[in-house]
Amino acid sequence: GLGKTTLARACYQRFTSSTKGTKRQFVRNIHQTCEKENGMVGIVQELYSALLSEDNISYEDLDVSYRRDRLSRLKVFLVFDDVETFSELEHLLLGDLLNTFNLFALGSRIIVTTRNRRVLENARANIYYVEGLHSHESLQLFGIHAFRQYLPPDDWMRLSAVAISYCKGSPLAIKVLGGTLYCRDKSYWESFLCELRKIPKPEIHDVLRRSYDELGIVEKRLFLDTACFLHRQRKNLVMKYFSIGYQCANYVLEDLIGKSLLIRVSSEDYENIEVHDLLREMAWNIVNEESELANRSRLNNADDIRKILTIRKVKTEGISLNLFKANEMYLEATTFEGMTSLRFLCFVYFSEEHGIRKVHLPSGGLDMLPDSLRWLLWDGFPSKSLPSRFSPENLVLLAIRHSPFIERCWEVQQPKLVNLVELHLSDCINLTDVPDLSSSPNLEYLYLQGCKSLIELPSHIQDLNKLITLDLGDCINLHSLPAKLNSKFLEHVYLSNCPMVIRCPEINSRLVHLDLMETPVTVLPGAIFNVKQGSILRLCGKHITSFPAISANLNLFRLCHTTIREMESYDEDHLASSELLLPRFVQLESLSMNIWTMVSQTLVLDDCPLIESLPEVSQPVNGLTELQIFKCGNLESFPAGINNLRSLQALYFCATDITSLPACIQELDQLSLLDLSFSKSLELVPSAIHKLAKLSSLYLTGCSMIQSLPELPPNLILLDVSGCKLLQALPSNLGKLRWKYLCFDDCPRLDKNLPKEMVQNFPIHATLYLHPRVYENFSNIMFLLFI
Repeated sequence: GLGKTTLARACYQRFTSSTKGTKRQFVRNIHQTCEKENGMVGIVQELYSALLSEDNISYEDLDVSYRRDRLSRLKVFLVFDDVETFSELEHLLLGDLLNTFNLFALGSRIIVTTRNRRVLENARANIYYVEGLHSHESLQLFGIHAFRQYLPPDDWMRLSAVAISYCKGSPLAIKVLGGTLYCRDKSYWESFLCELRKIPKPEIHDVLRRSYDELGIVEKRLFLDTACFLHRQRKNLVMKYFSIGYQCANYVLEDLIGKSLLIRVSSEDYENIEVHDLLREMAWNIVNEESELANRSRLNNADDIRKILTIRKVKTEGISLNLFKANEMYLEATTFEGMTSLRFLCFVYFSEEHGIRKVHLPSGGLDMLPDSLRWLLWDGFPSKSLPSRFSPENLVLLAIRHSPFIERCWEVQQPKLVNLVELHLSDCINLTDVPDLSSSPNLEYLYLQGCKSLIELPSHIQDLNKLITLDLGDCINLHSLPAKLNSKFLEHVYLSNCPMVIRCPEINSRLVHLDLMETPVTVLPGAIFNVKQGSILRLCGKHITSFPAISANLNLFRLCHTTIREMESYDEDHLASSELLLPRFVQLESLSMNIWTMVSQTLVLDDCPLIESLPEVSQPVNGLTELQIFKCGNLESFPAGINNLRSLQALYFCATDITSLPACIQELDQLSLLDLSFSKSLELVPSAIHKLAKLSSLYLTGCSMIQSLPELPPNLILLDVSGCKLLQALPSNLGKLRWKYLCFDDCPRLDKNLPKEMVQNFPIHATLYLHPRVYENFSNIMFLLFI
């Protein structure tokens, strides 16, 4: 509760708003996610997919040398929040924790928040200990939450000082206590503080508990449900969950947020409701202090749940069990017969391979489920259908994932799902029918990914007017879709690997993501040409044969795995994107003549083997800051007029067929990184390169034809010439520069001794890669690696 995450987030936001050319990611709640099966794998895949601008990179893909090379040239700013073990940090950094200067480019920064000091000590990190707020800072924060002003009024100062003395500088305790006392009179304050005074040596958790005790009955129920079960869920889903039974749910949730007992966290697509770790611990302590097991309201302990499922009449309101941590369970058909108060049932397992075997039912399945259920999530549900004695009118979420048993949700006439917001039936490989959703006007998320026996999607899907996400990926036998999707809120449509689908429905909304990978759709829906300003748009599919003329300013546009042969030229009203990513265009032969004005920040061209030349930069361009060209093996030259890219800060020309650099490259006066790695035909680096005053990093890895280097730029601090097998002459000013990283690995023709001046003046904290025979008396180097 001292504000580690808040401080890290502030650093991240300040850095994000002030720095270009750096990949940034804030990875939250790491330890909590890692407690789930495959949780760390998911974090790593998501992190490195974002950094490399690729979709669904597997853990194994990250061992490919090509991707490691790309990573090593990326300057990153990462925040790893809530790391509990050294192992977690090792996995996040791909097992290369003690060599992070190899993993990312020079100048990268990583912030780690943890309660475990040993994690940072073992990583040899610089440690910053977050201290509690000083008294004046505490008064300021308390004033904001207790009075909605910068400081408490003068006549409340004495009581305020007493209040914050119990918080011991903890921002969380100060905010919660301030929210509790907001709009209360002095007699209430004095009574409240008097109760705290009775506790011998009160700690932060005593302040939090006292604030909880002051809540009303409904507030307590909503807080405990959120803290125990709904942490990190979408706000609209939480609101809907509580609105059944509580007409004042919206007001109460906002009140709990105002009291800092709940947190509203915004992401790219939606708002989440979250609860601080200390408050969640307190919530479970409160629940566990309740009376005997049969009367306990909420359960998440495997042994307790096993016992409660054998008792006929209980008052349990919620059950949440991570099956990964549980032994096998055998339930009876009548297990849920007496659970008339059960609102939340969650059997979660993140591995379809094992989860289906953890919970067993009789051959006839369950006799019933409680009609009171609002949330039903059961991974690997071991039955062909849900029981007929179950009226799901109260369900807000229905998730049955990774079940090889279920064929349809209901065998007999299906009841109405009037409150359903999310339906998740992913990887139910024998599911043949989608439930009737014609009476589900609130449905926003429909996930049917991997339902391999599904043949058609019912026509009433087109009338789900609140639908935001539709995922039909890997439905390999799906061939019939509605003609249109009428929802004006639809943003994400996934139709990848649906080989029987030849037509995409017309979409009546502004899409953010359309995935047609391995799906033979040739005509894109009209909605693609009317996407939201500032969206992230990803289009995939080998049957896309022409470049879409999109008239919108996008944050990122990624178009991959297409068979587009050429990009037409468009007028200024068409696509403008901050980042334009064009990976794996194996049939692309030419780019649009105005490609340079279509992108305002980053252009990536990756694995386009038929590209032989790039369009001329005929006019000055002030927007483009990063140009990345990778694995274009027939590309023989830089674009004419490249000096007109006046804002260019990073230039990657890797694995191309260039033989030289144009002299005009010296005019790129903002360039700080130049990467020409694996340009195996490159023979000469021009002498004009020394005029690039801002150039700090130069990569010539694998440029096997280079024999000598010219005088280097004055501010160069990183040079990698590993694999330059013909290199034998080094520049005269090599020993005069303030190096941080030098790599001469696999340079067999270099003289045995490096320049004497360099030996004497090499910086104490620099990193040097050498072959042992090149080494001579580098006693002052902190990192010296013999290759």
